[in-house]
Amino acid sequence: MLKYWFLSFNRLTFGRSARISYAFTGEDRLIESILKPKITKTGFYVEVGCNHPTFISNSFLFYRRGWKGICVDANENLIHKYKYLRPRDKAICSFVSNISKPIEFIELTNNVLSSIDKNYIEKCLKEGQKIVSKKNIQPRSLTEILDEQSCPLIFDFLSVDVEEHDYEALSSLDFDKYTPLLIVVEAEDFNPNQPEKHQIYQLLTNKGYQLNGYILTNLYFTKLLP
Repeated sequence: MLKYWFLSFNRLTFGRSARISYAFTGEDRLIESILKPKITKTGFYVEVGCNHPTFISNSFLFYRRGWKGICVDANENLIHKYKYLRPRDKAICSFVSNISKPIEFIELTNNVLSSIDKNYIEKCLKEGQKIVSKKNIQPRSLTEILDEQSCPLIFDFLSVDVEEHDYEALSSLDFDKYTPLLIVVEAEDFNPNQPEKHQIYQLLTNKGYQLNGYILTNLYFTKLLP
């Protein structure tokens, strides 16, 4: 298994060869590296848990290169920013999950950490975060959103970062219908020495993906095409 270790954080550069990243830990540059042989000017991405349109964004680098895509987040204020900062994108205010019943979404002072996971929220509160708002929302499957927005059946990459609900979000995609060539997903409890025990690894390898790398808490899977 190829392991990627990056020591650079958002917009921090080291040495002459370093390049600007708009993502939190250089995810966009790693995506670029993996996709480089296939990168085109008409690329398409889907970012679930997209947060801010230009800051700590996995897709903004590609938007600047002329790409477009579908960006989904449960924070209405952040989605509103997409309307004027990234008008080519389709920005959707929703929470993606395989759960069908309404859930409570809790927004924290640092909106990147907002979540529906109560244990995760409690941990964040102990670390100094404050609750900004709570709202009951009806989750939607990723398949439903992609259908509604006329997403290409095959597209360049899918990024998923929904704070302790990543497996459920991924599980809501119909992989028989949609094929992202690269999937970047957060998995804080991933053990690289025992990848086969992680539920996200199990899900995606069963769907024909190969783990190509990881960095900190992110896994990078590529589709094994015939």
